[in-house]
Amino acid sequence: MDSLNEAAFALLKTDDARVLELAQTANELASGTYLNGAARAQLVQGLAHSERGDNELALQYLQKSLLGFQIAFDRKGQGEALEALGRIQLKLGEISSAEKHLHLALELIQEDGLIKAQVLNLMAGVHHRNGNYLLSLSFLEKSLKIHEALNNESQTANVLANIGILHTSLGNYSDALSNLTHAHRILRDGGHGEFTQGIILLNLGHLYLYMNEPLKSIPHFQEALRLADQRNDRLTVLTATLNIGVARNQAGSYIDAEPAFRDALNISREIQYRPGEVSALDGLGNILAQRGQLHEAAAAHAEAAAIAQEIEDLEGELDALNHLGQVQAELGDFPAALASLERALTLAREADHKKTVYEAHRALAGVYKRAGDFERALHHHEQYHEAERALFNEESDKKTRELSAQFDVERARHEAEVQRLQREMAETAREEAEALVRERTHELEQAQVEIVTRLAVAAEYRDDLTGEHTWRVGHVSALIARELGLPEGDVALLRIAARLHDVGKIGIPDAILLKPGKFTPEEQERMKAHTLIGARILSGGHSRLLRMAEEIALSHHERWDGGGYPLGKAGHNIPVTGRIVSVADVFDALTSERPYKQAWTQGDALAELRRQAGTQFDPEVVEAAVRVFTREDFPRLMRAEAESAARAKPAVPSP
Repeated sequence: MDSLNEAAFALLKTDDARVLELAQTANELASGTYLNGAARAQLVQGLAHSERGDNELALQYLQKSLLGFQIAFDRKGQGEALEALGRIQLKLGEISSAEKHLHLALELIQEDGLIKAQVLNLMAGVHHRNGNYLLSLSFLEKSLKIHEALNNESQTANVLANIGILHTSLGNYSDALSNLTHAHRILRDGGHGEFTQGIILLNLGHLYLYMNEPLKSIPHFQEALRLADQRNDRLTVLTATLNIGVARNQAGSYIDAEPAFRDALNISREIQYRPGEVSALDGLGNILAQRGQLHEAAAAHAEAAAIAQEIEDLEGELDALNHLGQVQAELGDFPAALASLERALTLAREADHKKTVYEAHRALAGVYKRAGDFERALHHHEQYHEAERALFNEESDKKTRELSAQFDVERARHEAEVQRLQREMAETAREEAEALVRERTHELEQAQVEIVTRLAVAAEYRDDLTGEHTWRVGHVSALIARELGLPEGDVALLRIAARLHDVGKIGIPDAILLKPGKFTPEEQERMKAHTLIGARILSGGHSRLLRMAEEIALSHHERWDGGGYPLGKAGHNIPVTGRIVSVADVFDALTSERPYKQAWTQGDALAELRRQAGTQFDPEVVEAAVRVFTREDFPRLMRAEAESAARAKPAVPSP
């Protein structure tokens, strides 16, 4: 019986039919006489059914296996059964059940063996799904240590890849790239795991797409395609080919993108993979529309929408209908365009698909306007803004949670590293240890620069849809500081720290922050509290960057005459950084168009700054600002900054 079970285990993932036959024989021989053997046979049967995609049957066998191991008092067997149950439930999206079984498995498994490492990896997946990124990373790092100690290269690479994917979710692209590249190198040099290599290469390609570097993504997709072609893995061939089309399109190479989408369409039809047809047709339609072949584009989008409806692919149908409606509007067929977009809107509402709801309202507003129905155009325009605001608030909250988790990760790592180095200082040469502390602190500060930049965007997202206001305030503040003669190191820090001047708005309710009319006295006081909230969010940082950001958040609404808030400071008692950012912030607000006002001319804005010099603003800072704003190269510098801001926003690839 044990020999039959061992043989069945050895054949898993290669001949599942034979696995089931051997395990069934072992189960029949063991029934009623050898509980441990029967439980192990049921475990093998559960694993085999899982490999075949029959998860419900797999769960039944695994539950029986767990009960058998419990009766036989086999702790190792119980751990294996619980791990297998957790894996399937995680795949099925039953997160709470998966977490319960995996926790029980960890309690049973004491030694740091392969099963424990696999359970830790799965627990990381549970917490990643729940958005607990700090906890997820902790489990992955524990799993990685065990696999490295066991010299298990393939599993080490798998965990490194998962760490890379986690860092991609956090927007920490440098760490994501490092871990994914390391995982790929291990598998490539070891000459094994071609399937996993392909998955890692696809993730590397997607990472470069997120970083808005499509040309760097293409070689990774092409290598994944080559590996998949060697083992005749047609589904991965299709996925890689589609992504090559997406990358070429994103890079503006429409001529090269079209063959990739046509190849993907042919492969999808060859292997009868309908979701692939939907993606390929929709991508092809976008290329044809960009080339001005509107009738052909409409036909491709219409076919994609029809297939997606047939196979109940909601995401695919929404994308195809939205694109179809836009092309039909370009063709002047307004009734057809309205029908496509209204259907997309109905489906999106039913599925609570917020992004498509606001996109459909915006497109419908445009079509009704072109058709001359201004009343309906206005209605959809208003609905578009309402839906967009709801989505942006949701995304802002999500981003804030992610950034908080990333801050925690970086702080925890830094504290652990410093503690380790401090212990080494007692054992090794003090100079070497102190140099390493400085190096690790520098690395933390570099990471904080990236995190602070993203936190600034999250804050600005609440009341500026473009997110460019913070970029301009940071850039202008740096130019003014340089004009005032501040040290270049302070100028560089101010360019970043100034972007966080309004981070405290994260804590102001939308009902106040987005109110179109005048604030009540109570609302005005709540709004003023954003300075204190921002300073509290940034407090406790040890780097100069975070200390400067805290100082600016607290002081940028103080006035030269002492009539500002929150502390009523006056004159040179206000930090110079706050005095500089105050001028830069007001200048940008005056010269920017907002829903409630037109943009002021530069001349009018400069006149207002001069009028307020000596009351609201530091006169010396105003004069430095005027010299900056009247420079001949100032418009060019601001355009360059805006282009830099646009390049820094990662693009999201198509599915």
